[in-house]
Amino acid sequence: MDTQPKVLIVDDDKENVDLIAYFLKPQNYKIITAHNGVDALKLVEKENPDLILLDIKLPKMDGFEVCERIKKKSPTKFIPIIMITALKDLKSKIRSLEAGADDFISKPFENIELLTRVKSLLRIKKYHDELEQKNKELEEKNQSLLRMDQFKEELNHLIIHDMKNPIFVIQGNLQMLMMGLDDSMSNLKKYVDRIDRSTQNLLRMVMNLIDITKIETGSMSLKLELASLNDVVENSLARIKDFPEAADKQINVDFVEQMPYIKLDVSVMERVVDNLLSFALANVPTDGRVDVKTFKTEHTVGASIHDYGQQIPLKYGNNVFNKFRQIEIKKEGYRVGRGLGLTFCNLAVEAHGGKMYLDEKNEIGNKIIFEIPINN
Repeated sequence: MDTQPKVLIVDDDKENVDLIAYFLKPQNYKIITAHNGVDALKLVEKENPDLILLDIKLPKMDGFEVCERIKKKSPTKFIPIIMITALKDLKSKIRSLEAGADDFISKPFENIELLTRVKSLLRIKKYHDELEQKNKELEEKNQSLLRMDQFKEELNHLIIHDMKNPIFVIQGNLQMLMMGLDDSMSNLKKYVDRIDRSTQNLLRMVMNLIDITKIETGSMSLKLELASLNDVVENSLARIKDFPEAADKQINVDFVEQMPYIKLDVSVMERVVDNLLSFALANVPTDGRVDVKTFKTEHTVGASIHDYGQQIPLKYGNNVFNKFRQIEIKKEGYRVGRGLGLTFCNLAVEAHGGKMYLDEKNEIGNKIIFEIPINN
């Protein structure tokens, strides 16, 4: 790699060119020259100099226009340009700066002044080039990381998606097995029930992961229909109450009257309530209590699930729904549900145009609230 700085001298007076070159050569600069504006632009494109000493009065194209053209092009706009002006020509100095020149020097000039200005601008150019190279390397690494991240996401989605099939097979065979059991096989039936519930939980976690990916990539389409949030919550409660983890636990239900029908993806919203209820019931002791309440306002309908168990510190706030904070919260010994259940709930409610949040005024346990606009 050539580290010798390249300086382009543009002047129609050969004696001026020779004089400047004479001053610069001892500094180990590579000198290239042009005697008119048109040739100067060609050399800039061909040689990509590190600095240009540019006279104003040039044939074919004056120095101002040459400077403006160089500074307007992306590949050359950071090349430092020192305009050569007459000693008392203030107007030309101002015009040089307006054209984009980085500095100017007046004729006749002292060699020390010339060398000082050249060295200063070459140093700045060197720093700029190093910064550009570092930025380029960082961008390449960033693109590589993005490609790897995309590949990882696609691979995870493929694996998670393929997990559904064996779970469906297990559930199908369990149902057939249940049909063949009679009352004399109560112990065996109990174990089959446990396996069935575990596969349902596993399937729910898999579906949560799949839907999180779909929502985040914008590829999930909701199957909206007019439905009552009361019915959605009631259906979830009917399923949850049959689970052993709900046995001996008090579930208080308070449904608002005359709940309006709004557009919902019933299947998705039932899984939202399933996840929230599962989290609440798992978070309270055997004789614990969970309050479930639906409500309506002028513009929204919603529900709250309040468990009287271990409270997640309020410092986490709504980060309990952030998939990137789940590990941190779990490491401190707090429950955040199975898999990414709460993350799915939050994204699913947002997909309906609503919002989900922790009630920060709640003093005992955790009270999770979600609201959906009536005109969603």
